Amino acid sequence: MTERRILEGITVIDFTRVIAGPYCTRMIADMGANIIKIDAIPKEDDVTRTSGSPGNNIGKKSITLDLKSVPGNQIARDLIDNADVLVENFSPGIMDRLGLGYDDLKIDNPGLVFASISGFGQSGSHSHRRAYGSTAHAEAGWLWVQQQAAGTDGPFAPGITIADMAAGLSCFSGVLAALYDRKSTGKGQRVDVSLMDAQLSLLNEVAAAPLNGSRAEDWKPFRHPLHAAKDGHLTINIGGSRNWERIAIGLGHEGTPMPEDAEEANALVGDWVASHTAEEACRGLELAGAPYGLAKSMNESIQHPHFEERGMIVETDDPLHGSLRAINTPITFSEAGRGATTAPPLAGQHTRQILRELGRSEEDIDALINAGVTSEQTTPR
Repeated sequence: MTERRILEGITVIDFTRVIAGPYCTRMIADMGANIIKIDAIPKEDDVTRTSGSPGNNIGKKSITLDLKSVPGNQIARDLIDNADVLVENFSPGIMDRLGLGYDDLKIDNPGLVFASISGFGQSGSHSHRRAYGSTAHAEAGWLWVQQQAAGTDGPFAPGITIADMAAGLSCFSGVLAALYDRKSTGKGQRVDVSLMDAQLSLLNEVAAAPLNGSRAEDWKPFRHPLHAAKDGHLTINIGGSRNWERIAIGLGHEGTPMPEDAEEANALVGDWVASHTAEEACRGLELAGAPYGLAKSMNESIQHPHFEERGMIVETDDPLHGSLRAINTPITFSEAGRGATTAPPLAGQHTRQILRELGRSEEDIDALINAGVTSEQTTPR
């Protein structure tokens, strides 16, 4: 397979922090784009990574800038004027106050795709609210869905910020769509993604019922029970009669009629599984071609041979620990490669390189660093 990358030649200016934004631009980096991360100047002398988790910043370069200073702001403008995409996830209004809003930037760069991720979006009466993924979990219904599925007396926090991941994926898709549209129109545009909207979009199957007149108490969670084996748990989706035949064969009960009642059918499967070890049950179901899943811890899951075979675990250098293993982008192409290979940067690790590419002399760069407009980190101090 060729190592050509689909987004080679695309430059992205990355103002993102926390989870959703860095996740979005990491996926863009995996497609071969040049990602220039704009970081705040570290306040401490300790070594500081670029904003966001290391795994979400693989394949990026970092420059630090004081955006409130005139020369720092101008450097940002110079970078954006030569870029294809800008991604930011500040609270609405901050980029405008810095003079880096879309309406200002598109004058000099009409082809710019300007993507924003925020809690409630760039418009609407709630757009001013600060929010994290947990806000969307609560107000877009995800906590209620979890509660109903688990049968608990009250809502509980999920183990992962689904809203952030959904928003990052949505923004990634929006950026690609806007770049494609630019090929025919010659113009960029604003891409506006909110955590709330992205979270609700994941619940479209659940929301369909109340949107069309059903009561909350009428909804039944879409879930398949976990069946306890002697030494583990399996999930088995019965589906239709053909699957039932496979399941019955795999668990040693060939020819058993499928109960009409779903709960009765699941209970019977549970009894069958309970008489086997997890390995025995999985082996029988595999041979019969039945659908199943063996519950694994995260530590066990990342050792699954499927992920190694599919190239889902990548390893890069790391300026702090020597190497870093991370999850790859889950999209493969027949005619292009995917997955960034460079290390997650320290904040300002590429300051000097980026400024040189803008045409700044070494003397100018030294003066900017001494004036506190920017900073650099090359190796751990």
